[in-house]
Amino acid sequence: MNKERINTSSKINRRSFLKMSAAAGLTGMGTILLSHIPPAIGAGKKNLIHGIWGGDPGNLSPVIRWDVSAGVIAYNIYDNLVQPNYKKHVIEPLLAESWKNIDPLTWQIKLREGVMWHKGYGEVTAEDVVYTWNFHIESKSFQVGTALWPIDGLKVLSKYVAEVKLKQPFGAFPGVVMGYGGLLVSKKAHQEIGNEAYSRNPIGSGPFVFQSIIGGKEVVLKKNPNYWKKGLPHLEELVFRSIPDSHVRLQSLVRGEVDFCTHPDPKDVSEARKNTNLVYTSIPGWNWDYQTFNLFKKEFPYQNKLVRQAISYAIDREAIQKEIYHGEATVNDCQIPYGFLAYRQPPIRYPKNGDLKKAKELMAKAGVKGYEVEVITSDKDWLRRELELITSMVSQIGITYKIRNLDMGSFTNLWLNHKYEQLFEDIMIVAPDTDPTSWWHLHSKGTFNSGYNSPEMDKLLDDARAESDPKKREVLYHKVVDLTLEDCPKIYHVNVNLVRFYKKGLEGFEPAPQEDRELFVNTRWEG
Repeated sequence: MNKERINTSSKINRRSFLKMSAAAGLTGMGTILLSHIPPAIGAGKKNLIHGIWGGDPGNLSPVIRWDVSAGVIAYNIYDNLVQPNYKKHVIEPLLAESWKNIDPLTWQIKLREGVMWHKGYGEVTAEDVVYTWNFHIESKSFQVGTALWPIDGLKVLSKYVAEVKLKQPFGAFPGVVMGYGGLLVSKKAHQEIGNEAYSRNPIGSGPFVFQSIIGGKEVVLKKNPNYWKKGLPHLEELVFRSIPDSHVRLQSLVRGEVDFCTHPDPKDVSEARKNTNLVYTSIPGWNWDYQTFNLFKKEFPYQNKLVRQAISYAIDREAIQKEIYHGEATVNDCQIPYGFLAYRQPPIRYPKNGDLKKAKELMAKAGVKGYEVEVITSDKDWLRRELELITSMVSQIGITYKIRNLDMGSFTNLWLNHKYEQLFEDIMIVAPDTDPTSWWHLHSKGTFNSGYNSPEMDKLLDDARAESDPKKREVLYHKVVDLTLEDCPKIYHVNVNLVRFYKKGLEGFEPAPQEDRELFVNTRWEG
């Protein structure tokens, strides 16, 4: 875990307004944090209340797209086929006891025996694997373009063994197909309950059983008495309470209204760490803050890659790290974060403090004096502040960002349908393999491609997908990154630390670099 504190002092004038605002917020928060110390946790506490940052979870079914906060809840209801070991950087068994690559196009998955679905729906079998993945494919779900794209056919070999035929070799099969795509539905329950109803009444096989959604603002889970990991979970009840405002969320923890919270306002973190009744964890996240350009729109000057390079040179990434995240982030100018194959120490090409002289030279070379563009972003308060800072940076090379703030639903609709000019957002890398950092976003056929079309990039990404030798894959991904930094279809700013606070006395929580993986199967209150 990264607990390094970074000096936030700065003499750059363009930051002064944000610094004054942050200081004012910190003063108010300090009073709350030091005067409202929650009582110590006594022995025998059996529940945990999580102050979660999202709103109504909406959907808790793995065959319908959910948002990240719903994923936090769902990963405590469902066990995945596999799980990443974040320390060793390997994929480990979970529901899948083992797997093997029979030939370049054939994989066999052996399930753990005796794992039971919740609420009396029987044992988890190979039929559930085949049913779940076929349902994704037939319904053309979000997973068809991400995790399950290589599947050509599925077959039940025996009660616990499923066979998967691929369209082409895919070396990242365990991490991507079984990893990101490895949450199953019960065939019997899904057919009986129905697809839409399943999303609000999920049947999983994990440590906690879904109980209820209360007013769209609170989800209650109960201990699974038949969980296959004997003696787990320790908690009897797990409650997720929606508190969208980051400042209020941390206040709620301090006042003892919740036991656990994530995504505190970065400016409040330093003061919160002084509270001796709270535990602080910070770990580098598998994520980026990034800008992307709608390259389907031919009328904008950013069609010229020199303009995109100029924007990247104009960005002072260290200022973002300090002013927006108060040290709880890592400067990065590319798509591969720490912990992934082909990671290189950043920044690779664009200086951490930017280079305005170079940026202005590139604008002049492109023959562009300036222009105005609408930039959309979501309702995450920290991103809105970051976009304001970025707007001041690019204004120095003549570019005017007209900010349009949206709720997450509206933002996602415009993003996925390419109905925007430019956008700024963050994104979580959902699978423990380098492929999703690049192919999904930069290949001309990628699910999240924004109009970037480079035959050279496509070939590199396809070759990296088909290669199984890690050393050869690394070489290919280094070339992918170098081409990304040359063409700048996306501009990357920082990888944000995942900061979590919880009450002292909670044991067994292991922080993960993915924000939807907050697993409470091993947690308990001391005593």
